[in-house]
Amino acid sequence: MALRFASGLKKPLVQIRHASAIAATAQDVLATSNKASLTELKNGFRVASVENNRPLTTIGVWIDAGSRYENGENNGISSFAEHLVYHGSSSRNRSQLELDLAKLGARLNSYTSREHTAYFVQVPNGEVEKVVDILANAVRSSKFDEAAIDAERQVLIRRLQEAEGNVNDVVLDNLHATAFQGTPFSLSPLGNMRALENITRQDLLNYVEDHYKPVRMVLAGVGGVSHDQLASLGDKYFGDISNNYERKISQNENVRFTGSEFRYRDDTYPFVYGAFAVEGVANSNPDALPLQLASTLVSGWENTSSVTTNAPLKIIQKLSILPALKSYQSFSINYNNTGLFGFQFTADGDNMENCIEIVRGIQHEWKYLATSVTDHEVDRAKNKLKAELLSIADDSTRFADRLGRDVLNTGKATQLEELERAIHKLDGSSVREAVSRHVYDRDIAAAGVGQTESWPNYAQVRYGMSWWRL
Repeated sequence: MALRFASGLKKPLVQIRHASAIAATAQDVLATSNKASLTELKNGFRVASVENNRPLTTIGVWIDAGSRYENGENNGISSFAEHLVYHGSSSRNRSQLELDLAKLGARLNSYTSREHTAYFVQVPNGEVEKVVDILANAVRSSKFDEAAIDAERQVLIRRLQEAEGNVNDVVLDNLHATAFQGTPFSLSPLGNMRALENITRQDLLNYVEDHYKPVRMVLAGVGGVSHDQLASLGDKYFGDISNNYERKISQNENVRFTGSEFRYRDDTYPFVYGAFAVEGVANSNPDALPLQLASTLVSGWENTSSVTTNAPLKIIQKLSILPALKSYQSFSINYNNTGLFGFQFTADGDNMENCIEIVRGIQHEWKYLATSVTDHEVDRAKNKLKAELLSIADDSTRFADRLGRDVLNTGKATQLEELERAIHKLDGSSVREAVSRHVYDRDIAAAGVGQTESWPNYAQVRYGMSWWRL
């Protein structure tokens, strides 16, 4: 927390010493027992691990397979395949899978996103090989029987229907749909109703055979397991997978951002729910961290919070007094070769001027970040990002997820110590330059749901991306 000092002293010596102590502590913690190792097998399968001498290890398989590799006809097939893994394999049925995991005091977890599918388990260190065996069998030998497919089809359709109740997620899906229209990035990992109803067993078999290839898979582990042990297990259980393709498939590498908007008006909603974003940057882009800092500086707020005009951030002080605003949240999303930088908000939908005032307030903050943000303000955001790194290092599941995705996205295992050092080097100039490059005078994508009669005019919002500097 920042301390108040006499205005004549720009950066007190006490404060400098305090900041240096925080930096040194973070570096020491992240450098101790958090070294990531990476091995690539002969078939391209990669094994990544961090040995931190904890009693539990999170082990998982991360696969470069998600909705970005789908199309309108099979949208949702990645998630479909993920769900069917729980029904067992040709050699281990669902009951046996659950029993084998229960004997280890563990359970299987998984998710599907736009870019990745992941399966992971947390177990005591002594049970690592048994878990790798179970994961390999489940991922490589799912039997996809018709009864299981019919059962999961209904589960996925019901989940798709229930997802409509989470308006913020709906807005983000609509934002992707308009921002990346005409490309696979516009597709939701949840799928669409028509595709889910028509996906067949053969479609699923073909999809897994086409995409679950060793060059697109990572076995990641964080905990008490040694890297040599995990690499040996990776070779034993995954080293024989072939990279041969029976069919020609599209890698869907092309991404195109389109400045545009999507509105869905439904006055039965109590508010207007919206999101605005410019095209962000990829994970490997040097501006990814500065834009993350910029997003942290814009931050977020909701009207249930006791923080208003007493907030440490000026943007919260200004926006929290707007009576129509219920909440807002800034974001910087980074994918393999694109991203989104923007914000979501919820507000009363009875007056267009209210929405314009909210959007204009964020745009003015972007202007400030592009032209005037100070080193002192950036230091505060840097400490928040460093604290997030420390929390990741303390959670083996989050750490393993970060590790697996990093290897798939960048081809290397990012060291948290190096990431902390990169954050520490950033300053106000880094943020100003990144926001100027990627936000100023850029086309903007917008998505609104609910009482969108109050939605701001798109041309007015787009104009606001450039006049702000004059």
